[in-house]
Amino acid sequence: MPATDFLPRSLHNAFSKTGWQTDPLKGLMALQNNPEFDSYFDNFLGTRTGTWPAGTPYAATVGTGTEVIGITQAPGGTMTLTTGTGGSDTAGQGFGLNWSGDRGFYFIARFKMATRITNVKFEVGMTDSVADNGAVATKATPSFTATDCAIAVLDTTDNANVTFVSNGGTADANADWGGTLVNNQYLVVEIVGSGPTDTTGDNAACYINGQLVGSGNIGGDAALTPWFYIEDLAQSAATVLTVDYWGCVGPKPAQYGVST
Repeated sequence: MPATDFLPRSLHNAFSKTGWQTDPLKGLMALQNNPEFDSYFDNFLGTRTGTWPAGTPYAATVGTGTEVIGITQAPGGTMTLTTGTGGSDTAGQGFGLNWSGDRGFYFIARFKMATRITNVKFEVGMTDSVADNGAVATKATPSFTATDCAIAVLDTTDNANVTFVSNGGTADANADWGGTLVNNQYLVVEIVGSGPTDTTGDNAACYINGQLVGSGNIGGDAALTPWFYIEDLAQSAATVLTVDYWGCVGPKPAQYGVST
């Protein structure tokens, strides 16, 4: 089952005659400003003044060393996360704790490793803090800084695989993507949180370039944020993660007669 099957598309047909054929993005755009959904999409267009992230809805940047995060004004627009030049410098960017497994969510991001795919770690997905200096402590036999997360992670101290990991439920995810990561080429990560909660926690499934990677549990009641992170492992050179776009959508509860 493709990840797009999980995307709410009550207004999807409005785009059926457009030339833009990327179904997940059409669905996300259709749900913008719909009061029945919490939806946000960013493809980093326009001019944003001040020091990032001032004047934006993003959380404060996170990093060891001197991280530089911001948008690049160019055709298409991108957000870049650049580490400092010391070994093991980091750069992380969260958005806001606006989604949860209990309500259900659909997350998509298109990004690339712009500098190299050796001596590096990245994390892209959903996690429970905008301030952790990395959600995944170790990828091998995964351990976590985050209490609840669903993350696509590369950590070359372990191996060269991009792996989907989750934390917070009974059966955590730990599955390798069968594709090949190529330096300076984009990949698309989709993560589906399909609550409501049960005795094992909510299920979260990851797709990369349309291929199901694996699934596992997260704690359904935890508030989650979209998350981007890069670390230059034992490499005294700045390392860049480039994000072309990301989006996240989840349904609100009933419009009336409830307390949340």
